[in-house]
Amino acid sequence: MSRYQVIDAIVRGIVTSDNATKQELGRRFAYSLGLAPGPLGVDGGIDGTGVVNGSRIYFQSKLKQQNLGALDADIFHSGLVRCPAQIGIMLAGVGYTSPTPSNPKAGFRNRLLQFPDIDEFTIHLLTLKDLFEENGNFQVAVKDLPPLQQLSRENWDSIR
Repeated sequence: MSRYQVIDAIVRGIVTSDNATKQELGRRFAYSLGLAPGPLGVDGGIDGTGVVNGSRIYFQSKLKQQNLGALDADIFHSGLVRCPAQIGIMLAGVGYTSPTPSNPKAGFRNRLLQFPDIDEFTIHLLTLKDLFEENGNFQVAVKDLPPLQQLSRENWDSIR
């Protein structure tokens, strides 16, 4: 079995999990990315926060089985503004919607571009595959994050 088949199986397992498990995983991903995990339970869309070089970071995780769409972009943008943050990291389970020939202004990214203040933010749109593969998207995002952290049972138990 190839490394990519294993990653695909892990992603499938995560996105088909129940909502409570996905929320807990989102908090753990935040921790691994060097961020402070959001609160347990109702978190107001904040799965993690942090500061790097004086810039506040807002992290949101939506581990859905389908691509994140325009409404998810609306929620992400409102979190950036409410936080308030200069850097936004969105973690999608499988990806983001794109424009179509019949609707060229559709899609997650296009919705973000409709906000007049979007240029004030540094945005990184990641997927679970990006994290597990540590690919180019991940490497670019890491440059705007604090040092990554090892997620051990002891570390996690100390912050829960």
